[in-house]
Amino acid sequence: MRKAGFAGGVVLVVAATLAACGAPDASAPVPARPAPAAAIDPNAMTPAEIEADRQRNLAFERDQETAPFSRWPGVARRQGDVLVVHVGGRDVASFTDTGYCDGFDQCARWRFRGVWRLGGRDYPWLTFFHGEGEEMAYLVDAAGGLVSAVGDPSASPDGRWLVIANEDPDSGGGVSVFEAGPRGLRLAAASDIAACRAGAWKDNGRLAVTCAESDPAKGERLVAADLVAGEVGWRIEPRAELDAKTRQPLARPSRPLVGLDVPLILNEHPSDVADEVEKGYRLL
Repeated sequence: MRKAGFAGGVVLVVAATLAACGAPDASAPVPARPAPAAAIDPNAMTPAEIEADRQRNLAFERDQETAPFSRWPGVARRQGDVLVVHVGGRDVASFTDTGYCDGFDQCARWRFRGVWRLGGRDYPWLTFFHGEGEEMAYLVDAAGGLVSAVGDPSASPDGRWLVIANEDPDSGGGVSVFEAGPRGLRLAAASDIAACRAGAWKDNGRLAVTCAESDPAKGERLVAADLVAGEVGWRIEPRAELDAKTRQPLARPSRPLVGLDVPLILNEHPSDVADEVEKGYRLL
C-alpha cells in the first residue's frame, strides 16, 4: 500500500513540476503580431498634388476671361473663385465657382464672356457650366436679375431682339427670343422643339439659322432656314436641306421642307433662381 502511494506521489510531483515550468508568467506581456505592411499605390497623388489638381479644375477656362475683362473694363472682375458683376455704378451680383467638375451636376463654373447692348442698355453676359452638357447663357440686368437660356446669344442690329439658340438635339435643342424694352428683357417667343444654331442677321427681323431636324423613321438632317419675326410671333422658314458633311445645299431635299412656329410667350412667369443660388449666385 505504501509503495503504491509513493509511486502516485512521484507522478503528481513530476506533473506539477512540468506544469510549473511550461506555464507562462501571467504578468509578462504577450508580444503583438506585427501588422501586415499596407500596399502602396504608385499612382496615388500626394496632398499637394490633390490640391493643385483641384485648383486647375476650378480655373477651367478662366484664361478665356482675359480678353473680355480688357475689352469691357469695370463690368466684371474676378476675386479668386468669385466673379463680381458691376452695373450702373455698383456691384449687383456675385457668382462663385464650387465643386469638382467630373460628371453631371457636380460643380459650378461661371465665366464672364462680354456685354450685349440691347434697348440702349448694357447687359453683362456670363456662361454657366455644371459638369456635363451645354453651357447656359446668362444676361445680368441693372438690379442683378438674370435672364437665361441654353445656347449662344445673337442680337439684332437694332438691339431690339436677342436670340439664344441651341442646336444640340440630344439636349432637346431650343430657340428663345427676348425683346429689349423700357423694363428690360422680356421672353417674347420660345420653342423647345427647334434645335438651331444662329448665323448672321439679314435684317432686324430675320436671322439665318441652321437647324437639325429629327424624324424617328427617317433620321436626322440639317436644314438652312431663317428665323423670321411675323405680325404674330416668330417662325422658322426652311430654305434648303444641307449635306451632312459639307453643309452645302442639296439640289433636292430628301423629304419636304416644313416650317416651324416659335410660339409667343403671352404670360411670362417670374424666373425662379433657386438653382442659381444653390450654384453660387448672390445678389449684392
